[in-house]
Amino acid sequence: MATIPKPVDLILSRFRESLQDDLLSKTEKKELHHLVEDLALTRDNLDYLNNQLFAMAKEKATPENYSFILEWIRQANQALTLRQEAARVAAYFSPGESCRNTIVQQLEHATTKLRICVFTISDDRITDAIVQAHRKGVDVRVLTDNDKSLDLGSDIERLAREKISIRMDNTSNHMHHKFMVTDDKTLITGSYNWTVSAARYNHENILLPEEPGAVKVFLHQFERLWGEMTPFHG
Repeated sequence: MATIPKPVDLILSRFRESLQDDLLSKTEKKELHHLVEDLALTRDNLDYLNNQLFAMAKEKATPENYSFILEWIRQANQALTLRQEAARVAAYFSPGESCRNTIVQQLEHATTKLRICVFTISDDRITDAIVQAHRKGVDVRVLTDNDKSLDLGSDIERLAREKISIRMDNTSNHMHHKFMVTDDKTLITGSYNWTVSAARYNHENILLPEEPGAVKVFLHQFERLWGEMTPFHG
């Protein structure tokens, strides 16, 4: 069974409160709907919530309030229904310049934050863009692999000399992610390594999903790894 995150308990408690008077007001419904969207719940989480709502309603139902309970269930289900929008995903492939150009473009457009979590960085065009973002005041943090940082051509030492915040895994395993979040709103992820050979020779890809929930999940993963990994100062 999927682990139920603690925020789900908050949602359930809010529904229980509304059930006390057999009514889910428009204000309560709107607040709960926004809460569900903000939490970026999984389908398993939503299914769990629906099951709990029906159990709560069944326990509360009596012949006298049955019609009110049915209306409460209808309103509660609407509160849990996320707005369905056509998911838009931009995809780029290598060999060729499209992956590298897209990464550089996102780095250049950053205005507040860059959260970079990649296996290796050895493409000078990408490194130059990271450095320029840092110099113009963007809060740059880099997570990378300790072993790959020792490779000939690695730009991690250069980034450290620029006083960019870097952390590495300190294990025998690899930090093999390849993703970046720009300004807490734009995600780039895929197989593409940030190397010259990836642009020139390798069959790789990156995706830019226009999905706020995906951005939140990747940011959460970044912060978790940032707390676990070892600072690198060059």
